[in-house]
Amino acid sequence: MRLLIPVALAGAALVFTAALWSRNTPPAPPTACAERVFLTGDNAFSWGSVTRWRGGHLTAFHVIDGATIRTGPPVTAIASLQATDFTFLTGSDPHADPASVPVPAGKVTLEGFPARSTTRERLTGDIYAPDTVPPGVWVLLDHPEPLVGGFSGGCVRDAQGRVVAVIMGASTMTLDGTPRHFARVIPIRAALAEIQGTPPAAPLAFTGKPLPPAPRWPDTRGDE
Repeated sequence: MRLLIPVALAGAALVFTAALWSRNTPPAPPTACAERVFLTGDNAFSWGSVTRWRGGHLTAFHVIDGATIRTGPPVTAIASLQATDFTFLTGSDPHADPASVPVPAGKVTLEGFPARSTTRERLTGDIYAPDTVPPGVWVLLDHPEPLVGGFSGGCVRDAQGRVVAVIMGASTMTLDGTPRHFARVIPIRAALAEIQGTPPAAPLAFTGKPLPPAPRWPDTRGDE
């Protein structure tokens, strides 16, 4: 039995060392869920983002409306909700079960490409309240600056890393004397239900929180 004591101690030391190493090692960043697109159309050009989702892509309708993707994944619209501002792109499944996509809640991460930038940017925030125009949801951003053009069509992940919504627009409102910035997003679950025939419905009750003004649609277009 005495011969086994050093071996046991050595094993315990290895476990302890591994625990310390894992504690001090930062977690790997999440897999990218947004891609940049550069588009042309109507004698103008624009920038935006598309969301990777289940082997396909999604985006905001206004990102690709009347435009052709010149740089980015070679995708086209396969089903659109123009009033909701949501588009299913090549490879996505508009017939997927809405209940298979979680409802956005709690802390979320937004990902997209600001305007002309080719560098992916991530911002965190919290689900704040449903918009008065369904099925939009407002995210209160942690970032001290407003969301800028190019983020439209980008992805929203929940705390578990699941892609749950697509970015549509932004707004700013003063809360307690401080300008706070918001993103308006469309839950994928709601878009799936709508494309399958269920009209978007206003929530039965609001949280009583003041809602931001109507979203501004970041203008990423310019003359050629």
